[in-house]
Amino acid sequence: MRAEEAPPPEDIADSEDDTGIGARVNAVFTAAEKAAQHILTMAREEGDDIRRQARAEGEASVQQFRVEAEREAERILAQARADAEIIRDEARMDARKVEDDARIRRERLREEHRLLEERISWAQEGLTEVTARLSEELSGEDPEPTDAA
Repeated sequence: MRAEEAPPPEDIADSEDDTGIGARVNAVFTAAEKAAQHILTMAREEGDDIRRQARAEGEASVQQFRVEAEREAERILAQARADAEIIRDEARMDARKVEDDARIRRERLREEHRLLEERISWAQEGLTEVTARLSEELSGEDPEPTDAA
């Protein structure tokens, strides 16, 4: 047992009244309240520190996610540009092929048209010659020699 816990001597104990014990109890309560306030203050400060640290870590994470998202967006854009360039090149090649095919077809059609005109001209000449011979045969005249030979 400690000295503070030892009962006071009888002559003092009898002479002390309840106010001495009450003062001690008040002192203990006051000390407990101060300790509780100190603990609360420390807990609040620690809570504030934890909140500040969490905010800082959150901002760092947000910044990291933002940087990663920007990199991903740049990668996607670069891939899209590359894909678009490939598509553009293929479209240009297809367009050139269509233009070449159209030019070749136009040339063929022109040649066919020219050949048809020649055939029509030959047919007209042939019909003119046949008509002249028929006219001569019908009229009984001797055919005249042609310079076509």
